[in-house]
Amino acid sequence: MIESYLLNRLHSFDEYNMKRIDAVVKGINEQPMISVTDLSQIACLSDKQLNRVFAEYVGSMPKEFIRIVRLQRALYLLQNSATENFTQLAYECGFYDQAHLIKEFKAFSGYTPKEYLLVCDPYSDYFSDPL
Repeated sequence: MIESYLLNRLHSFDEYNMKRIDAVVKGINEQPMISVTDLSQIACLSDKQLNRVFAEYVGSMPKEFIRIVRLQRALYLLQNSATENFTQLAYECGFYDQAHLIKEFKAFSGYTPKEYLLVCDPYSDYFSDPL
């Protein structure tokens, strides 16, 4: 009974907006340096409409989601290679430079990348294959 009640309370999304959001997320995953304006063009929406629809479907604004995906990509690359070249890592993940990578890493984890690697092993559940 409870499950039935909760399923009835789920918000149903429009099919055409779901396809737009799917295309936007694919764009973010394929192009680390993509801008919100480029995403708006992919979705055929204005920037403001994209922000509204994306937040409704995903739960965060596109710019914030891009930041999360960049960090997840950095964790994934650190997980799969023993690189200590943070400048190269920054460019591969869509950050402007090494300082930008360090700032974002610290904002999300509380550690610089080097400190983070000393504390724990990097793991990205966004880019890693499910078991």
